[in-house]
Amino acid sequence: MMLRLTFYTLANRTENSITGGMKTSIKTQLIRSLVAALTALGLLAFLLWYTQRPPTLGGDFKLNHNGKTWQFSENAKKLNLLYVGYAKCPDVCPMALSYSAQAFKQLTEKERENVQLIFISVDAENDTAESVSVYAHQFNPEFIGLTGTTAEIDAAIKPFGASYIVEKDPKSYLGYSISHTDRVFVLNKKGIVVESIQSPRSADEIITKIKENL
Repeated sequence: MMLRLTFYTLANRTENSITGGMKTSIKTQLIRSLVAALTALGLLAFLLWYTQRPPTLGGDFKLNHNGKTWQFSENAKKLNLLYVGYAKCPDVCPMALSYSAQAFKQLTEKERENVQLIFISVDAENDTAESVSVYAHQFNPEFIGLTGTTAEIDAAIKPFGASYIVEKDPKSYLGYSISHTDRVFVLNKKGIVVESIQSPRSADEIITKIKENL
């Protein structure tokens, strides 16, 4: 009787041990499957975010300023406004630069120390480094005028999503016209676009963006 009881007890313990082991194994597999599923979902979410996120615009660039190389990374301020145009532009360029100049007048001295405006001329054939600088200074003595060869200009403005087209125009006194991006880009110290103002039509638009990002 004792032998039967002992055998039954051992058999029962063995069965419980096997059953418990199976339950533990199933539980472990479920946990591993859950972790794998969550990892896959996390990876999928990251890929969706990465492929659909807005592209980062901007970066470092260098052009000619008064006969010398001017590199953004060496001259950047906390906030930088960038406008692309040309010195003989009859309308949108002087309008954007005039509004920008008015906005700069509303800044405190400390704020002006942390902000600058950069004007890039895309008229490589007709605008010299000196003439672009003179043009920019007409609006504000602290505005920076830059230009370069066609290849240098293209390399500088392309990362910002800016573009231009030079066309012959018999109706223009210049004999040509340039269609270009009419947008003030607001850049951080690394040259990355943090804001932009499409076709600015008042100084208030510009001063608001400056103060929001300083």
